[in-house]
Amino acid sequence: MKEHSPKWINTILFDLDGVIIDSNDAIVNAWKTTAREYGCDISPEQIEKYIIGASHKYTLENIFPHFSPEIRALIHKKVDQREAEAECVLINGLKPLLFQLKNCPVNIGIVTSSWPEKINNVLDQHNLHIFSCIISRHDVVRGKPDPLPYTTAIERLKTRPELTLVFEDSDNGIISALSAGAHCIAINNANNTDILSVRDFNDITVSEKSLDYHFLGSTQGLRCVTRN
Repeated sequence: MKEHSPKWINTILFDLDGVIIDSNDAIVNAWKTTAREYGCDISPEQIEKYIIGASHKYTLENIFPHFSPEIRALIHKKVDQREAEAECVLINGLKPLLFQLKNCPVNIGIVTSSWPEKINNVLDQHNLHIFSCIISRHDVVRGKPDPLPYTTAIERLKTRPELTLVFEDSDNGIISALSAGAHCIAINNANNTDILSVRDFNDITVSEKSLDYHFLGSTQGLRCVTRN
């Protein structure tokens, strides 16, 4: 691992699906079910490369390249409907960490390929309207794995990439965050050995000792309890 020494940060950005909520199964099932209606089977390799953590445009272009724009739009609408109806729970340890961060000198935001209606439903359901910046797929012309979603959030929060920490679960999201110049901790993804990886937020704590990330202007920071 490269990030052993503490890094100074003033901003923490969270992906939504797979980081705030445990929704990857719901997303995959929505795409697979809809694809079967159009005579397509989605392979495990396609799921990892083109669905998990990716923008809908990226998914549609890579899995359904032979369909017309009109049919892709119908597929997208059906996937959104199925995904929005699925029930999702919070990732373990997230809520206690978020309410600790409320009292820390850091910006906290969401950067996601999801859309505002879904985001608001999640925040309403779990009483999590505490984020100072939310970037959805409607805010950018290029989604993950492109760095634009994260650079957009960094600009809105008037901070710098080197002062920004991102929590991501997917390879596409990690690529997006790192390409934007931010630090990144992987949630339940040990594929990238160059960054810290934890199982869930029970492995992350606000502390004053053995810090991995130090809050700018504070004695506190984040400590990663375990490293996978």
